[in-house]
Amino acid sequence: MKMKEKLGLDGRVGDRFEPMPITPRQMVEVLDSDESKINGLAIDGTTYKPSTRFYKTLADELGIPFGVFGFFTPQEVMVRAAEKEPDLPLRVTLDTENNELLGLTQNKGLPMPVQYIENVLHDDRRLREVEYGEGMLSAMLDLDEPWDVPNDSAYHVHVRCRVPVDGAGMPDMSLATWRQVCSNGAVAEAPLFRTKMEIRDNSGEHFRRLLESFSNPSGVEMLQSRMSEAAGTKASVGEVMLLEGLIKRSVANTRNQMLLRERLDEIAGNPCVRYGVTDLANIGQKKRQLLPVGCSVADLLNFASELTTHHAGLLKPDSTLHSFSGTLLSKGFDLEDLYPNARRASAFYLKGVDFSKEAA
Repeated sequence: MKMKEKLGLDGRVGDRFEPMPITPRQMVEVLDSDESKINGLAIDGTTYKPSTRFYKTLADELGIPFGVFGFFTPQEVMVRAAEKEPDLPLRVTLDTENNELLGLTQNKGLPMPVQYIENVLHDDRRLREVEYGEGMLSAMLDLDEPWDVPNDSAYHVHVRCRVPVDGAGMPDMSLATWRQVCSNGAVAEAPLFRTKMEIRDNSGEHFRRLLESFSNPSGVEMLQSRMSEAAGTKASVGEVMLLEGLIKRSVANTRNQMLLRERLDEIAGNPCVRYGVTDLANIGQKKRQLLPVGCSVADLLNFASELTTHHAGLLKPDSTLHSFSGTLLSKGFDLEDLYPNARRASAFYLKGVDFSKEAA
């Protein structure tokens, strides 16, 4: 599994990315493959292996669904593209450190150099964390003073700025919470808390102005309100099952899956025993939304954020667990205004769990 690289406040990655013009015909000409798989594109004596990001953006640029790779091999798709649009002007970004192909875009204009993006981020006094992974440069910046959530903890609101290093997609800003009692961070990945940024030049100055002026006061107010409501509302069986399902899909090692689900079951007050079933799936779907468990919605959010913050090594590269908080916070909770919660939240939920070291 590829982990995000924590770069520190002085770390830089910009020198390792090299944009290169290419056409479908040229891709096929430099294709390094055997009968069963593609090894990569052989460029100047080095084979660059394709990333998932490369295949997704290839599908976008060809105007075909990504699911086509489930029916045809990547080699077949590339050969067909070379036959249909051999001279389509594209640009691919090479990760020269990992020898990896990142995103493909149309070869128009000049992309903003990654070094310029890094300069803007590092010049911002609010910067607290910088990471790189899967073609995205990600930075966490302070946004405001902490506020208290009753029965839980003090929280900071931060903003997570994500910029694609290959120009495939627009940069965006997402609001994020940072739990003071245990340093859990969670990004609210939902349209309500996310703002896309249209960069109008490649010098970095427009990006700098957008970053400095970003505040999203309505989003911050909404996030604070939803976090307080989450702490004061009991979670439902359906909401527990939503998190359980994400754990099953996001955690590679089956033993770790089992340990996480067992701990979640403890935190939720053993709802199977409470409702006399051997599996929560045996409860009807409509009924799941009406039955309370023994923890709050905030406990589920804190559980998920502790996993993604402190135990990220357990997660698959394509994990969608980070979207859990945004999904839950952006809609009404199942039992909001019905079952108030008075129990205090824990500082840590996964302390003492003997996870397997192997990711898969």
